[in-house]
Amino acid sequence: MMKILKWIVPGFASAVLASCQLAPQGLERDNTIISYKALQTADFVCNCEQVRLGGKVIRATALAQQTEIEVLSMAVDRFTAKPILASQSDGRFIAVLNGFVDPLSLQDQYITVKGVLSGRQDGKIDQAQYAYPKIKVEDYYIWQQVIEYYYDEDEWADYWEGRRYGRFFGPIPTRYPRPALR
Repeated sequence: MMKILKWIVPGFASAVLASCQLAPQGLERDNTIISYKALQTADFVCNCEQVRLGGKVIRATALAQQTEIEVLSMAVDRFTAKPILASQSDGRFIAVLNGFVDPLSLQDQYITVKGVLSGRQDGKIDQAQYAYPKIKVEDYYIWQQVIEYYYDEDEWADYWEGRRYGRFFGPIPTRYPRPALR
């Protein structure tokens, strides 16, 4: 029995650890502001606040030595740093990337940025004045949107419940699509 456990326990531990998802390199969470609401109390003058925010790119503009993107802020997962697609937006921010990035390649993409809060930039959203928090980006990751399929747990319960009451099987569960980021 001990010989079997000697192999099963490390195998199970390896499977559990391999299933853990971590943030991409450079986007780890270490003393950074990770919510847009926390920016409201941040110090915009000192250029010392580390932030990690994410969302959907609305507009991108290529400048001489950098690329400026306007991002619709979304909540970011604490561990994976992915924008949470089901979350409500709580504002917008400007992220400044070093170097040239083609604006069309960023259009309508989901992005997570990590950098230094470097002040505010006044602008407009339609006819309304808006003060954008501005972030000088150190690292960023562009997420690829994919469609994942899942089974509803209730349908599986009905499937196996049918056997309990004498039927061979219940109705076959259906796969449902949902958007996800990778």
